[in-house]
This record gives sequence, structure tokens and C-alpha cells, in this order.
Amino acid sequence: MSSSSSSSSSSSGSDDDSVQSASVGEKRKMDTSSSSTSKPSSASIKVKVAANNPEYDPVVVSFPRGIPTSITDEDSNATPPTFTYSKFKESSSRGRRIKGEDDHCAYSAAASGRGHDGRLSKTYVCIFDKKKNTLKLVPSAEKGTVFALDQSVKEYSPAVVNENSTMGGEDNTISASDRVKMLVDSFGSKKKQKVMDSRAANKVNVHSVVGGGNFVPENVKDSAANVDSQEVSYEQARRDFLPPFDADADAPQKVYNAQALVGEAAWNKVSGIVNRRLRDLKEQGGDSGETICEMLVGKGHCPKSIKVLMRDIKPSATGSPYRFKVAFFLYLIMRFYNKIDRRGFLRGKTVDDCINECHLPHETGVRIFDLFTTPIEGKEDGFLLSKQLKTKMYVYCLILFIIASSKDMAVPDITPLYKDLRLDDKQAAMILREAGFLVKKSKKGEIGVTLSTPLVFPPPRRGKRS
Repeated sequence: MSSSSSSSSSSSGSDDDSVQSASVGEKRKMDTSSSSTSKPSSASIKVKVAANNPEYDPVVVSFPRGIPTSITDEDSNATPPTFTYSKFKESSSRGRRIKGEDDHCAYSAAASGRGHDGRLSKTYVCIFDKKKNTLKLVPSAEKGTVFALDQSVKEYSPAVVNENSTMGGEDNTISASDRVKMLVDSFGSKKKQKVMDSRAANKVNVHSVVGGGNFVPENVKDSAANVDSQEVSYEQARRDFLPPFDADADAPQKVYNAQALVGEAAWNKVSGIVNRRLRDLKEQGGDSGETICEMLVGKGHCPKSIKVLMRDIKPSATGSPYRFKVAFFLYLIMRFYNKIDRRGFLRGKTVDDCINECHLPHETGVRIFDLFTTPIEGKEDGFLLSKQLKTKMYVYCLILFIIASSKDMAVPDITPLYKDLRLDDKQAAMILREAGFLVKKSKKGEIGVTLSTPLVFPPPRRGKRS
């Protein structure tokens, strides 16, 4: 009985399987037949590409550090971030900046707005209209830019508190060694912690050494004193090299005073000569700077730069006497330089002999020889123009030329003067920078000079290592 029942049950099971397989086969045949008879639907879609419109182009952003939960989680009570879209710079129409924030984070991104940034692909927003079967491609803002938002947490403060760092205190600085020790104490192994403890135990307290309590502080004081002494020496060398100047002047024309540069006695002599020539010109009814130049220089040789400088000064203009006096003293220095530069020295028993040889007024000659020469020691008497004093003379000549040329201490081109001084453009530019001037060379090769306040000198130049 048991065997027959088992056989019947098995047969019935096989019948059911055959029925199920047959039904599935019929369904598959029906599907294939239906799919073969039905034709796929087709529709034409018109694609339109919109032109760039900075006012209405959509702004596309990305969240590289993850989308905020206030956007992804609908059940979240947090408010989604709000963004502001503004110019990258107020002075320029190019570039845009986007900023946003929510309850916990702040987001920011910017695009500089260059004309061509080298990208081979641009981002477009596609809008498909099912009714009209149109696909519109709109470029994203800033020529297809995706603003990758930089995310930062607002009001973040570290939860580390030790002797040097307090949550509410003013001093929140932690040294590098303290940071390492705190990390090892929190996350390091016992072996690492023992190493840190041994390092701390091996530290030597200077105050515990006999006779060494004040050693380090005194050395620190000595180093600070050395730094101060170096600054004082640099300042003293600059004062010896440059004409008298006012480092605290509030205007460029107040930095260098021509009267202090020339000296009282020499200035009075130059003023008397210039004032007489201006008075003679006024009596003749003339108003030409070229005429004043001829009256001051006479038949002697005059450098081209001085002629052009005096020619451009109108005698009747305000401040012209002062400019003529400065230019005339500059001419006397150039006469002295052309006389002594041949051999680098002048022979004479006294300074009066050398002044007469240079054909200079006595008071101005004394000032010039006092500034730019040193007496020659030896069998033969005379005065020497050393290399250092020649550089000092170049400084005086360049500054005097700028004072006589412009009240604002700005000259578009000093090329004629440094050529008369037989200088190259690099030497002239270096000298003027040492005097606090801003030097720029144009494409035409002209060297423009300006002086601004507050006065700033370049750092001292270091000599090349031998």
C-alpha cells in the first residue's frame, strides 16, 4: 500500500510540472508573436541650443563632500541652504562668486571669469518638453561652469583642553610637541606613551644648571642688541651716502630739500647769481628759460640735459627762481665732474687752486670739493675723486635734476642726464632705488622716476660670496 501510494503521488507531481512548463511555453510563444507583430513607436525631437545669457543662465553647483541631509532627507527638520550669487570683483564684470549656508555649514565657490580657460567640455542643462517634443540645451552660468562648493563647518572649536589651550580663554595656541603628546596619550600604544614620557624626563631645565640660570636670556639680549646695532649702522651708512632727507615727510617734495643739500653759503651765492640774471631778463622784457641758461652758463660748455632742463622752465612762473637755482648748482657740479673725471684727481696746493682751475664760484666750489673729494696724502698735493665719492656725486646730481624738473618729484625720463654723467641705465636705476625712488623702464627705453611717501628704502644688498 505504501509503495502504490508513493508511486501515484509521484506521477501526479510529474503531471503538474508538465502542465506548468506547457503554460509557460505558451506564454513565451504569445509574447514573441505579439512582439513580432507590434512596431516600435518613433517620434521626432527638435533639439535647440540656447545662446549664452549671463542674466538668465542657470547656476550649476556640485557638493564634492556630499549633499547636505537637509536636501536629501525629506523628513529632516533642517532648513535647506540658501545661496547668494554675486560678482567676483566689484571693479570687474567678469567672474562670479556663490555663497550659501544652512544651520550647520557654509558653502562657497568662485569662477574668475577668464575669456578662455582651456576646458574642452561645457556643462548644459537639458529641458525636455513632452508636449512639443523639444529638447532645449541651456548653458550653465559662466560659460558652462560647475561651481564645486567648498564646505566648512560654522562655529567649530576643538574639544581639546590643556594648560596652553582653553575653550573660552584668550590663548588658544598649542605647540607642536604638545599636539604630538596629546595624540599619543589619546590614541598611541603603551610603548609610544613610554617613549614620550622618557623624552619629557630627559629635558634639561636651564635654571637647574649651576651658573647657567641667566645664560640663555643674556644671549637673547645680545642677539637683539646685535640686530639693533646692524640697523643703526645701515641707517648711518645711508645718511652718509644720501643727501639730507626727511624720512617722516608727508609729501614727496618734502623728502629732499635742495637748500639743505647745497649748503647755506653755496645756496646764498647761487641765489645771488640767479636773482641778478632774472632781474636783468625782466628789465629786458624777456621771458625765456633758454635766455636765462645762456646768461648763467655764458660761452662755456653746457651739458645737453641742463640746457633742456632750463629751457623748459618759464622765468615768470611761480617757483621758477627756485628751480633755476637748483639747475644752476647742478651745472656747477657737472663742470667740476667733467674737469676731474679725466684723471680722477686734481693737483693743487690748496682747495682754492683747484676751484680756480674748475672755474667755479668760491663758495660753491668749497661745498663741491667738501662733498665729493678727499685730500691726496703724499709728495704732491691735490684732491681725489674716489669711486665711492663718485657714486655719491651721481646720487646728488640725479636728485637735483628731479627736484628742478618737477615739483611732484616725478620725471618721465632721466635718460639725458645719466648719459651726460656717462652712466648706464642699470647703474642709474640702482642708485635711485637706493634713494627711495620707484624706477620704471618703458618699452622705448626711457627711465621714469617717481618718489612717494611714506619713504621706503630697499633692504641692504649682500655682497657675492667669493
